[in-house]
Amino acid sequence: MMDLTEQQRLRDKTAAILFDWAEHRVPPFTGENQDSFADAITAAHLVADEARINLGRWIDAARRSGLSWSEVGDALGISKQAAQQRFKSLDGNDEIVTESGEEIVRVVAGAFNEMSVMREEGRKGFELVRTGALMLVFRPTTQRWEYRRLIRLSHNVPPEMEREGWRFVTSWLPFLYYKRAIGPL
Repeated sequence: MMDLTEQQRLRDKTAAILFDWAEHRVPPFTGENQDSFADAITAAHLVADEARINLGRWIDAARRSGLSWSEVGDALGISKQAAQQRFKSLDGNDEIVTESGEEIVRVVAGAFNEMSVMREEGRKGFELVRTGALMLVFRPTTQRWEYRRLIRLSHNVPPEMEREGWRFVTSWLPFLYYKRAIGPL
């Protein structure tokens, strides 16, 4: 469990985002008139909204890695049931394949098995088009595909990967997904 010192350091960094915004905006936020507070509220709302989105993505990543709803609830200081109700985005425990138009959705792909799912689908000619909570979405092609998953801040394809033909597909915190065609079926 995260200790209080680490918690405070994160709180300070989060607060620093808004202080940085106030100092570097043009004109700087001084709090000397009412109108500027609307912008401050908007800035704080954006930070909170990003935090909410990131929380959901980290919980999805934790669930894909095998963390139970009880463990998620403990980390948040809420019950297992409250964690499930607030953050559960997909139902079902079995890995299933469904077809929707030209897309194939592999549901309940987790952090520990999604690379093997991507390898399997790539060999069959299915191109990864997006990811979501416990799912991978593919479309059929006439090419075989290879996939990589990295933890990075930038969506840019690293230069050495770009030279090897890799392209960015999508991100699902904390991972970035890349693909490249490796030949015809």
